[in-house]
Amino acid sequence: MKKLLLTTAFLITIHGFAQVNRTYDGTNNNPNNPNWGAALEHFRNFVTNGYNDLISEPGGQDRPNPRKVSNAIGSQSEFTPNELGLSDFIWGWGQFIDHDVNLNDDNFDEPNNIPVPNCEPLFDPDCTGTMTLRMFRSKSDPATGTSINNPRKHINDITSYIDGSLVYGSEEDRADWLRTFEDGKMKMSAGDLLPWNTIDGEYDSPIDPSAPFMVLDGFPLPEKFFVGGDIRVNEQPGLACFHTLWVREHNRLCDEIKAANPSWSDEEIFQRARKIVGALIQAVTYEEFLPHIGIQLDPYTGYDENVQPDITNTFSAAAYRFGHTMVNGRLVRFEENGDDWMFGAKDLRDGFFRPEILRDEGGIEPFFRGLAAQEHQFVDPLIMDDIRNFLFGQPGAGGIDLLSINLARARERGLPDYNTIREDLQLTPHTDFNSLTSDGDLSQRLETVYGDISKVDPWIGFMSEDHLPNALIGEGLHEMLKFQFQSLRDGDRYYYENDPAFTAAEIDEIKNTKLSEVILRNTIIEILQEDVFIAIPRGQLAVELFPFPEVRSIELSAYPNPVQKYFNLVIENARPSSATLNIYGVGGQVVSTRSVQLNRGRNEINFELSDQLASGLYVITLESDSGAGQLKLIKQGR
Repeated sequence: MKKLLLTTAFLITIHGFAQVNRTYDGTNNNPNNPNWGAALEHFRNFVTNGYNDLISEPGGQDRPNPRKVSNAIGSQSEFTPNELGLSDFIWGWGQFIDHDVNLNDDNFDEPNNIPVPNCEPLFDPDCTGTMTLRMFRSKSDPATGTSINNPRKHINDITSYIDGSLVYGSEEDRADWLRTFEDGKMKMSAGDLLPWNTIDGEYDSPIDPSAPFMVLDGFPLPEKFFVGGDIRVNEQPGLACFHTLWVREHNRLCDEIKAANPSWSDEEIFQRARKIVGALIQAVTYEEFLPHIGIQLDPYTGYDENVQPDITNTFSAAAYRFGHTMVNGRLVRFEENGDDWMFGAKDLRDGFFRPEILRDEGGIEPFFRGLAAQEHQFVDPLIMDDIRNFLFGQPGAGGIDLLSINLARARERGLPDYNTIREDLQLTPHTDFNSLTSDGDLSQRLETVYGDISKVDPWIGFMSEDHLPNALIGEGLHEMLKFQFQSLRDGDRYYYENDPAFTAAEIDEIKNTKLSEVILRNTIIEILQEDVFIAIPRGQLAVELFPFPEVRSIELSAYPNPVQKYFNLVIENARPSSATLNIYGVGGQVVSTRSVQLNRGRNEINFELSDQLASGLYVITLESDSGAGQLKLIKQGR
């Protein structure tokens, strides 16, 4: 097994040409079609028009009420593990990537509330028959939806590319607010957390009225919240952990880039770090996340200018919502030794839009330990009640049903029934409910609710199919996800394996960097399985699983060396720690001792040697709770 604490120091030099960077909004990636994959462009439609009037009226008028379907098929209160032993990192990373490629906000001027069945115990306990679940139609292009020849189309507010736009934003104004404009770095707040919506990013400072918009559907609404590249950062604490991780990685890379290229400007450092972060996010997605789900893409043969990368309406409105069925109702948190975190687990229903949890309850590490330890739910049409009944609030006080939303969303976005989508994917339609699923109980419930196989909603169909061998998903969902992620890869001129800013050695390094490595070098977590997408209970982790020694080697360097009197000691440290530095003289005696506090990443300390010290070889040693290191230093006479 390879060492899990890379420095990626060799990823920081441009090799004899000017680096070409992505635009923030995704334009000009394809020279012949400069708006392909760009923000504020239409989702791509390739399935049969499913609008009721073939123009804009929501489809599925002959299908049952979404909440009725949800109650009959989707209710889940007990944990059902997935068949492959995969961890919560699957749905956690899945949501993170969704927010890098897909955002279609609500049009609050166009309500599309879902009627609640009469006398339903949770949402209509008084049998009023008038209760609804809050919902709005998706934002659409007002120039569309005018005729059968111009049906309603919807707008992706962010870039379709997997490009790290959820870290940096899909427009320059947001990116600029997130930057410090010093040494290429991005803003952080106390505790190395994301910046708050204040004038200096710190929680206790006054609110910055110019801070970028962030969506806040919590009840009550927080006054202060994290600001990030995507507006949904504060949705739940696990998601905010991923955002925090990649901003830390960006800033860590900036230190390395500056050290290797001291003449570089802030902009050059920032763009190089941005490029590497985007490449690493792609590598985790294509080398770890998708293979674990069971999606095997065709071999990469290079950039294809004829491949349109835009997110499809089917992916956005139905298929990629498969992660909802994986989510556990509780985010477990652990101490380093496997004990339960002092603040306990966090029920998802209690974590929505509460960014202060990371500030007040120990940061991102307890959540990452928990995500790696807990198995995610089986992929089926069932959703835990935390997000089926309590999404963003209690019933009657803002709570909504994500499963009902999934069904109504596909209908109002003009998707047809599931069998029609299968035909559009060149797959054979199901002849009956027993063809859709071999689960007899599920088949019976589906037939009771729908009655006709040709009326099954897309999300229900995608979730109900029998899984393929060694996969979490069935045939239809596999084909849809393969098509989308292959398009995102092959139609991206800046996909890291095609980007001339990287050498072959650098591409190989990126491809082989695991998410666990990024976590270890940006957190105080000491022990983590190499593959965090495979669940290992925290208490079962053993030291022998990890390829690094118990005492880590810390890299020391000094300049100038040889030295006459003054020199700088440079320490590359994996995590914050207290350390003791000793300088041993030519006779083996200690000539200087200093206690220091080391930050994560690059630390630089000024030293002055006494004029009384003889010329010759000296040895500097470092001992800390995160490792040890030593360096030979030559002292010359003046």
